[in-house]
Amino acid sequence: MKRRIKWKISMLKNIPLLLGMVLILLSGSPINGRSETDHTSSENADLSTLQFKRIAVMPFLAGKLESPEEPVEKPLSRPLKQLHIDAENLAEGADHIMTRLVNDALQIRFANQVVSMEEAAAVYSDVIRDQMLDTPRKRAKKFGENLHADLVVVGTIWRFREKGTFQEMPDRPASVAFSVYLMEVASGNRLWRNTFDGTQKTLSEDVLGGLKQIKMGLRWLSVNELARYGAKNVFLKFPLR
Repeated sequence: MKRRIKWKISMLKNIPLLLGMVLILLSGSPINGRSETDHTSSENADLSTLQFKRIAVMPFLAGKLESPEEPVEKPLSRPLKQLHIDAENLAEGADHIMTRLVNDALQIRFANQVVSMEEAAAVYSDVIRDQMLDTPRKRAKKFGENLHADLVVVGTIWRFREKGTFQEMPDRPASVAFSVYLMEVASGNRLWRNTFDGTQKTLSEDVLGGLKQIKMGLRWLSVNELARYGAKNVFLKFPLR
């Protein structure tokens, strides 16, 4: 009887280590001086009463304007030439994937009020002017006006890295980082923003964090799956209803 009890205690002590081999969680650096369980940083305003007829997602911009670790004042007013692109950690086509994921997230909530990706893409091709002089705000305002949209979502993606080659225990986990901004077309004002910065880690690396992220599942996610998770979590805090 005593041996059986000792064996059970021993197994309980080793549970975190055993689960660490298979259970995956998200880990992010502190956001604005604090850590969030969903790794998002947001400036929430009470926009629940804001009325609008159309909202559009501008194609994501590839590169970093700011990050939780390096916030800047008025990021949408910075010239696009200041977008910092880390090609090694930003897979080709990441901007298109994030545009689709964000558009899908908005359509679930607002349905026909969301401009279709096809219409948005056609208009955006006419908006692009000068990469050296344009700013995200200037481009988004023109984009929204041409679409007769009240609101535009502007996004930047600066990390979109696939997991390593080993399926069971990748040598390099998937990692995604992006920001989204909500802009009012008429005024050009930024109404809201949110950031996702997530990298998978094993439970044994962060036991307490892992207990909060069990819903992530018992496997390594692909970068597309991690990006989908990030888009979903970012818009959980979207202020519009």
